[in-house]
Amino acid sequence: MTDLTDLEIDYRFSPRRRSIGLRVTTDGRLVVTAPLGASRASIDQALARHRDWLERTVAARRLAWKQLQPGRAFFLGRAYQLLADPGNQETVELGEEAIRVQWLRKSSGPWRALAAWYQRQAAAQLAPRVGVYAARMGLKPRVTEFKEWKRRWGECHPDGKLRFNWRLILLPPEIIDYVVVHELAHLQVPGHNPRFWRVVAAILPDWAARRQWLNCEGSPFLLWQLEGGGQGQ
Repeated sequence: MTDLTDLEIDYRFSPRRRSIGLRVTTDGRLVVTAPLGASRASIDQALARHRDWLERTVAARRLAWKQLQPGRAFFLGRAYQLLADPGNQETVELGEEAIRVQWLRKSSGPWRALAAWYQRQAAAQLAPRVGVYAARMGLKPRVTEFKEWKRRWGECHPDGKLRFNWRLILLPPEIIDYVVVHELAHLQVPGHNPRFWRVVAAILPDWAARRQWLNCEGSPFLLWQLEGGGQGQ
């Protein structure tokens, strides 16, 4: 368990805040956002009230972050050895144990080539999953797009457009399916009321376990990239 007394805390003060907010970042740092003029005593009281939750969350986030191994690249939930060499073109090859990336000598490293490959793989593999589950749920999403966000995995628009974070391709297939079903369910039910979760459960009875994994283990992948822009060392 992490001791908050040993944790560096980022204090932020804003005239727009009306109460004290506590947030644990993806990599396990604590951010306190408070109104201008908030006393140190009031902040300490907020920390004390939520101490158990903060310590558990910080410890869990730090543990999850450790799964991101230097020199490894991730694909569909597996960590592969990264083999990266400069060359005259950008190519990515997926092997049994390694992902080999050739990157342009004039670029800063292999991350650009690898990220572009991930995006192509996300489009190729997620779009069919959307089709499969949409058919099972009797839905016809209008468009499926892929984006890169730092805090979300997907979103659903009332007009039927679905958007997914291409970084989902880093996660295990069963977690990808959970996010797909989750966003499709929003085409039927806005918000996260009991009816929404019943729709999800009808397709994925074990949705709660998948959701817990995503919340606990998935967050670091929202920010992961090869160290130093890309050498994977």
